[in-house]
Amino acid sequence: MKKDCFSQEFVDSHKFQECASCHLFDECTKTVYLKEARTATTVGEGLGYAVAVVFLAVAVSTWAAMPHGAPWIAFCSLLYGLAVYRAGREYRERNTEETGQLSREAESKPASGPAPAAHH
Repeated sequence: MKKDCFSQEFVDSHKFQECASCHLFDECTKTVYLKEARTATTVGEGLGYAVAVVFLAVAVSTWAAMPHGAPWIAFCSLLYGLAVYRAGREYRERNTEETGQLSREAESKPASGPAPAAHH
């Protein structure tokens, strides 16, 4: 069974001491990392779209001066924008699958964690 802290956005130093001894620590940590990775990916995807828009604007603004080159710049910027979209979509799907897998692993773990080794 998952603890409430499994879904926390961040963990302060006091809570970290409690979480470090939890049997779900690995799943919790990986889930937080995946959430942070989603944020970083969203920022990177936004920058990728911005680059595509800038090059598309350059192509449109220089269309009269470069009648043969500007269409290629526009075409390449559109392809780049599509590549950014596809990469972002694939990453979001993979991230969602990994997060779901971690959640299922946490649900399947016993509440008490692994049994301590017996000493002879």
